[in-house]
Parts: sequence; C-alpha cells; structure tokens
Amino acid sequence: MTHSRIRRRSTLALIGMTALAALALSACSSSAAPESSPSSSASAEKVTLGDPAKLKLVKDGELTVHVDDPVWSPWFIDNKPDNGKGFESALTYAVAEKLGFKKDQVKWGYTAFAASFTPGPKDFDLYTQEVSITDERAKAVSFSDPYYVSRSVVITKDNSPALAAKSVADLAKYRFGTVAGTTQDSYITQTIKPKDVLSFDTVALSTQALENGQVDAIVVDLQIGQNVVLNQYKDLKIAGLLKDNGVSKGMGFVFDLNSPLVPYVDEALNQLRADGTIDKLEKEWLPLPEQVQEYTQ
Repeated sequence: MTHSRIRRRSTLALIGMTALAALALSACSSSAAPESSPSSSASAEKVTLGDPAKLKLVKDGELTVHVDDPVWSPWFIDNKPDNGKGFESALTYAVAEKLGFKKDQVKWGYTAFAASFTPGPKDFDLYTQEVSITDERAKAVSFSDPYYVSRSVVITKDNSPALAAKSVADLAKYRFGTVAGTTQDSYITQTIKPKDVLSFDTVALSTQALENGQVDAIVVDLQIGQNVVLNQYKDLKIAGLLKDNGVSKGMGFVFDLNSPLVPYVDEALNQLRADGTIDKLEKEWLPLPEQVQEYTQ
C-alpha cells in the first residue's frame, strides 16, 4: 500500500546541546576513495605544488583558512583549529604543506557555517567544517574534490521495534525526525519515504524528540550519532549504517566561486590520498563503529 507522507513542524525548545546543533547541516563517514566533485572542473588541469608565490591568495604568503565558531571533535580538538589535532585540522595542515606553506603561514579565521557556501565574495582562501558538496551549493561557491565521503546512521531507542529493520524499505513504517534542509532530510523524504516525518531546526531538537517518544528514529551523520549514544543519551543506540545519503557527494573544502586555488588543493588531496595520509587520518580520527549493521536497499 502506498501511504501519503505527512510532514509536520515542531517548535520544541531545548537548552544546552549546541554541540549537536552546530553540526546539524553536515554529513559523514567513509572508507572508500571519494569521487571527484562536479564543481572542481579545473582539477583535471596538471599543476605543480610547492610554490605559494604563484597562488592567488587573500593575503600574499599566507593561507587563510576559515571555520565556524565553535568547532567540534573529532574534526577539531579542544575548539582549537590551529593545533593540528582532529581530522580536518590535521588534513588542512597536510594540504598546506603540499602547497608549500609552513605551519605558521596557515592563518585561521571564522565564518558562519551557512555563510560559507552562500553567494558572494569570500574573505578566506578555503573553508573547512564538514561542508557537504551538493549541486545546489556548487552554484554559489567552488568545492575541492571530496576529502571524506559521507555516511549516515539511523538512531533509535535501545528497545525500539525499529531495531528489527534490515533494509531501507523496512524503515518506512516508522516515524522519523529530521532537520529541515540537511542532506539527511533529503534522504529521509526521498529514499526512506516514511509516511510520518516531523521536522526540527537542529539535531539536538530531533534527538530530544526521539528521547521523548515523538518519533521512532532519526538519521544523522556517523560522528554526531556516536556522540549522541556515547555522551548524550544512554538509552539510544545506532541501529544501522546507510550506504549513502543520496544527495551529498562528500565533504570538500569551500572556495570563492571559480577560485584558481581549487586545482592546487585538488592535486594536494590526490597526493595525500596516494601516499596514504588521508587513510591514516581517517583511521586515527574517524573510525567506523564495530558490529553495526549496514542496511540493504
């Protein structure tokens, strides 16, 4: 039987979970090599790395990198993007080194997450904060090739009937909470297609709705899901991994539209992937959970 999906909006208030809220728009985990980003068409151009003088930069001799404020583990550690700890901090310094910059030539600044991919000139050379590459965003900014391919997980209660689901089709019978406008929202509504979806403004609010029994499950990125079940709610658990989120093409560095810096960063990423650096950083900072099922289609 085909059900018409009911989409509702919640204004539930929640205090004290800004760490989850700040990550609501990002997407998640990988072990396979990423595909190329459609927006970095110049990446096929052969470039030579190691000479910052030939790069067009916001400020000569410096690589200006922006993030949101605050930043979160495991992408950054201790809310200090410049310490080289965490996946994105370590990767940024590795890219900078390939481009020919010393560590003290990497200058960090702040731009709000949503503003990083809106139209208009940017005051950074590149931006990194788990920004998912989508065709819509690529109309306003340029992206590097993806450095991390997203994985999403289903979170539910540890006694939920939803734990019995083995396929994406099995999930459709359950009530889902979603964060409006995210890649997970698109996956829920376009791929899972449950008949009842309750929308929230943040991951924190959707998680609280799950805890309160307003919904049966939510879909979040892997790192958020691990934080939820390990540090936030002891009666919630990861029910399973989704093969892909259906919208995001992975996470990429963000640039001003048509930035000439893109092919250089893409070549740096290619080299870091080839020499095993990216794989090493994933295993150190972004390990996949053990003994968690992957849903079939």
